[in-house]
Amino acid sequence: MKQKIALVFGISCLILNGLYGQKWSMKDSILLSLKNKPEFSGSLDGRQSYVLAQPVNIFGIRAGMDYKKTALYGGIYATAFTDALAQNSYKYFYLSATGEYRWYHTYRWQVNQTVQLGIGSADIKRTVDGEEQYYSKMIVPVETGVYASYRVWKFIGVAAGVGIRISATPGAYFSGSYWSGGLTFYADELMKILPRLSEQ
Repeated sequence: MKQKIALVFGISCLILNGLYGQKWSMKDSILLSLKNKPEFSGSLDGRQSYVLAQPVNIFGIRAGMDYKKTALYGGIYATAFTDALAQNSYKYFYLSATGEYRWYHTYRWQVNQTVQLGIGSADIKRTVDGEEQYYSKMIVPVETGVYASYRVWKFIGVAAGVGIRISATPGAYFSGSYWSGGLTFYADELMKILPRLSEQ
């Protein structure tokens, strides 16, 4: 019933919006969100990816401020893999800034879009004509993706996401698609109960 009321209310708002000639603006939505009192948020942010047609696991951890409709995070990411056939190895490490926008958000459901800009280094060993070559390069990965989650319990949910990563520095071999799936933990709920536990 509540969902039907919310749907009718949303459609009514759209109709009124059209009647008065006003247009919805993501910019206004973001600026309005940033006026909210932020809450600390942190989580693991690992994902699966393909680099040079090789499946790799990118480890990530992020923390930042949650403004309800939007969120801003800083994170650390790393991965390494070896192409055994070509005897090449690749190690990547980078820091990132992430902006998150929530297209849909209820207590249980959440659909987000993220835009991420990073800077870091790639240590690469390649074998060319039987000769090993070592070099390091700066990497500037630019990522965007869509992520959905469902809260099963107060502190735990399930989530999945897909996205694309483009390396702005040529020769770093770091462009590719990525995806993730598994359990998600709601750190904001844990932060709410910590003060109560400390009082006991």
